[in-house]
Amino acid sequence: MQPVFVDFSTAVPRAGNAVVSTERAGFARDHLALDAGATVTVEFEVPPEGVTDELTVKVRALVSKLGARPGFAPLDVAVNSKAIAGDYRIPGGGDIPQQFVLAVPAELLVPGETNSLTLRTSADARSHLWLYRVLAEPVWDRDGAERAWLADSAGRSLLTYRTDRRAPGAQEWEPAAPWRLHLDSGEGAMPARIDWRVRSGAEASVEFALELTTFYGHTRDADGRWYELRGTLTDRRAFPGDCDPAATRTFSTEAGWGGRWHPGGPLTIHLAVGEETPFERIAWTDQRACSASIGLSGDGSSFLGWSQRVNEGPVGYRGESTEAGAAAGDRPEPGPLSEELDRFGRAVADLADAAVKSLGSFLRRL
Repeated sequence: MQPVFVDFSTAVPRAGNAVVSTERAGFARDHLALDAGATVTVEFEVPPEGVTDELTVKVRALVSKLGARPGFAPLDVAVNSKAIAGDYRIPGGGDIPQQFVLAVPAELLVPGETNSLTLRTSADARSHLWLYRVLAEPVWDRDGAERAWLADSAGRSLLTYRTDRRAPGAQEWEPAAPWRLHLDSGEGAMPARIDWRVRSGAEASVEFALELTTFYGHTRDADGRWYELRGTLTDRRAFPGDCDPAATRTFSTEAGWGGRWHPGGPLTIHLAVGEETPFERIAWTDQRACSASIGLSGDGSSFLGWSQRVNEGPVGYRGESTEAGAAAGDRPEPGPLSEELDRFGRAVADLADAAVKSLGSFLRRL
């Protein structure tokens, strides 16, 4: 079975392998707001061979507060009209969205047909239920729906934000330069955090809301004055769209580990934040928890830094602009001697790696 996702952060929900219908619910900024007795139905296909063991369903939601007190909007969840959760109270007090996980036994699913997942708020709910996302995946395809959702989200990766800043102690926010950004390091995930610094000394560090509708952080201008900084999403589209090519850099990259450098995937960065001097440092973390930090050369044609993929250790990270004269296509072809030396170097490195592994195995047996 294909992973299923529905994202309610836009007026028209983004869905993968699903069809969505609603009753007594309406879009509100970055979520679907459910009244008392509201219903959300997600229809999805189950293949003829069915699902092995069970289906995993993940729901991200929040119950709005009743003044200063926790809200009240119990939720019923059913698959093909058979209940899998009843009068479920979402915890958290209405401050932040929560994710809860449910198991759907395979016998509740109908192979080879359209199946339905229904979420219904209680008729006596006294506050709203805010629904952000619904994911469903076979139990052995762990996080498959989340990966599909992230990949779909990355398909509209050019983000434009209206920004405001506020000086320490000030009451009012003042307009600041708009931001437009796109970052693709090959992980298929949107940014969760971005830091940057330009050569004038201006810098910023911001964290994005999961739905990418807002960000919050701080910034310093070239004169050393610090400000709060906030952003509100005003446009989102596929890259490159109509972005300025002059603000875009694409690099061929390498990862450094095991005593040598290994070819990596391309890195593309578009970062237009209203600064006139070149960037000297950019760092980021994406929504999969992969992270990197790079320091750029004076002309921006190369970088050196580190990167870390989720659940892996940090490695070296370097790159060269594909527009620079040092791009791979402009380099002279290596001669026979350099090819032999390169093969010899790789052979020595492989022998060293094997020796280290053998020594480690020997020591573990002691």
